[in-house]
Amino acid sequence: MTRLLRLLLITLVLTGCSSERESDKQWAHSDLSSYAATFSPNGKYVLVGDTDAPARLWDIEKNKVVYTWQNNEQVGTTTLTAFSADSKVAATVEQIGIVSDVQNSFRTEVDIVQQDVIVLWEVATGEPMMRLTFPVRIKALALSQHGDYLLMALYDRTVVYFDVIENRVLQILEHDGKAVNSPINQLINAVAISPSGKYALTGGDDQTARLWKLETGKQLRSWKHENSVNIVAFYPKGGYALTGAGNGQTHFWNMKTGKEKYTLRTSAWPKDMALPDFPSFKTTTSAIDFSPDNKYLVTGHPSQKICLWKVASGEKLDCWQVARKKALRPGVVIQAVAFSADGKSIYSESGNGIGQKWKIR
Repeated sequence: MTRLLRLLLITLVLTGCSSERESDKQWAHSDLSSYAATFSPNGKYVLVGDTDAPARLWDIEKNKVVYTWQNNEQVGTTTLTAFSADSKVAATVEQIGIVSDVQNSFRTEVDIVQQDVIVLWEVATGEPMMRLTFPVRIKALALSQHGDYLLMALYDRTVVYFDVIENRVLQILEHDGKAVNSPINQLINAVAISPSGKYALTGGDDQTARLWKLETGKQLRSWKHENSVNIVAFYPKGGYALTGAGNGQTHFWNMKTGKEKYTLRTSAWPKDMALPDFPSFKTTTSAIDFSPDNKYLVTGHPSQKICLWKVASGEKLDCWQVARKKALRPGVVIQAVAFSADGKSIYSESGNGIGQKWKIR
């Protein structure tokens, strides 16, 4: 390829962006903006956490609040939401302020200590199943198939694998700082439990995603990225893992061999050419979901973008921009994406509090 042709190709890639597209349906799921959102695996509900307001479970198609959930009478910010793989258990993590008296030599002062409270909810009845209070803030959360195990990334730089029924810690996982030449353990940003319940994925500030055997806590794989890893997920049919670095690339790995199958390319750069080390060829993936038949993958991004892919090859089928709620506001972060139960549509939830439905073209 001549120098001129390469220059023209780069120009096309850099200037060619996805077009803004109007959704087929739209719902206001938050009064101002949502802090966290998760779709149920069965495609029926979305759980949205607001700032200083109760979390709400929405029936998507009916546009109806099914339950309003908060920890007791004290309303905090719902920082995380999650579902079990069977969609029967939901989880909310609320950050609440606990007022305590601090005594010194002169007077008693009031101090507010921030605590995280996890509440597990039964989706069928809306009733709380269990409350867990942690003195350490929780950064990421995943539930097992039936919601009887939790995988929690804590701000003390550990991941805790917790047995809900037995109320005890089974494993503690950590990311050492060797990959980034640091003498201390690194913060862990993302966690996932495999459909079989046998494995875990973690992604951290050490720029690695790691595969673990949960029964023993043994590390099986470590995949280096170019930036902090912010998203991890298992392929539902098994055998593969998806990991993504912020402002970097998203990769699909063979768990058995440890080799990369492909990198998701949001740009139009040719597959037979290595991606240039240039900001326009990097992206952050903030949300993912696999189609009911596991043949397709949808990704959401902080740049208002949603993309549809073929799982078998990593081929990009479509990308489009989500319209902003207000034109003068900055870009919309896609917090969650999901396929409809029939696989013909895609749902998205954005940080501006808007839920949308997109028919697959």
